[in-house]
Amino acid sequence: MDEAKLESLLEEAIAHCYDEEEEFWGLFCALQMHLSFPLLAAAQGADVEIVGLDEPGSGLQQGVMVRINEGGQEQTASLSELEFAAPDPASAEWLAAYRYWWGKTGRG
Repeated sequence: MDEAKLESLLEEAIAHCYDEEEEFWGLFCALQMHLSFPLLAAAQGADVEIVGLDEPGSGLQQGVMVRINEGGQEQTASLSELEFAAPDPASAEWLAAYRYWWGKTGRG
């Protein structure tokens, strides 16, 4: 995805934010609205199913945390550390926008 498209998605999510903390939560809300769960991914080589975002575990310092189902057990993982297996187009765009923003913050 080109940088102009990523910037456009970010503008949609963080247009009225005044600092990085507000940007994080604006982007978190956009992910909640646009990601289609479950999403298939790999975490440390194991296939997992992402079943939702973990709001209490998420924050600017640690990033977006997700709830994953691995072998019938629910755990949490960092969204930025997962590799996705063919997400739907809208989910793919927003996942790319999050990673792009996360990298711009110097944390990714």
